[in-house]
Order: sequence, then C-alpha cells, then structure tokens
Amino acid sequence: MSRCIVVSGPPCAGKSTLAAALAAHYGWPLLAKDDYKERVFRHLGGRDRDWSRRVSLLAWELLIGAAAMLTRHGIDCVLEGNFRAAQAEALRALAPGPRFIEVRCIASPETLRARYLARAADGTRHPGHVDLAALPEIEREFDAGAVAGLGLGGPVIDWDTTRGLDGAGLARRLDQLL
Repeated sequence: MSRCIVVSGPPCAGKSTLAAALAAHYGWPLLAKDDYKERVFRHLGGRDRDWSRRVSLLAWELLIGAAAMLTRHGIDCVLEGNFRAAQAEALRALAPGPRFIEVRCIASPETLRARYLARAADGTRHPGHVDLAALPEIEREFDAGAVAGLGLGGPVIDWDTTRGLDGAGLARRLDQLL
C-alpha cells in the first residue's frame, strides 16, 4: 500500500517549505496546489479573484488526479495545499488507495498575517493569485484558528510553525509513523 503525506493548513503556515523538505527527505514526488496554479497563470495569465478561484479548482482536480495515478501504482507521495472539505472528500474517494498521514501546519494568527503580507509584497508569486484582493477572506480564516483534520483515516500531526519551520524535526516524527 502506498503512503501519502498530506501537508495542510492555512495560507502562510509553512506548508510549501515543509512539504518540499519532506519530499526531499523521503525522495517522494511532491504535488503542490500552488505549483499547478503558477503554471496556469504563466500560460493563461491572471485576472481577478473569480479567475483565481477557478484556477484553484482546476489545480485541485489535477493534483488529486495525479495523486490517484501515483498511489494506484504504489508510488508514495507528498501532497501540499490548503485543503477544504471538497478536496478531503476527493482524497477519501481514492480508497482503498494510500495510507494517509496528515501534517496540519498551524501558526498564530499574527504570524500568519505577517507572513501573508510579506509574501504578497515580495513579488515571488504570480499576480494571478490576487493575494491582496483575497486578504479579507484569508484574514477570516486566520482568525477562525485551527480547523479539524481532513478525516483521511490516518494519523494527524499538528505542527506549529509560529517559531519557525523545523523540517528535520517533522521528518523525525514522521519516521516513527512510517
């Protein structure tokens, strides 16, 4: 049975950094929602918040389809993104697919807000993400605090990144579960 580490959490919780470190540590493919979005924006451009949401839906469909293909062939993988109920349901539908381990990245609302504003200002992401237009919605998510796990049937590790991103520490914790 293949294994799938699902790195979830709100924007700017450190998901991308930790997922990349885990994929490198285990030598597993990394499937990240924003990587798909960046490719679409690079080829089709960015528009408004509605366009960004539509691109997100496409990115989720591609990511989950790729995960299904990999795990069907017994290939372990790392998935990363700010998963919602619909994506969790799609992952559960992969059953009897992979053995899931969820790493739920969390951080204080102040840390998330500061990281989000810094990321929006640094120019590394395609403008199609419309980070500043999404800010009011994202701030509500930050203020809501941690959400329940995705219900994927495997262990859930809450990993607080408020004081920094400790990929090696997380890998040691996962090694015990794998």
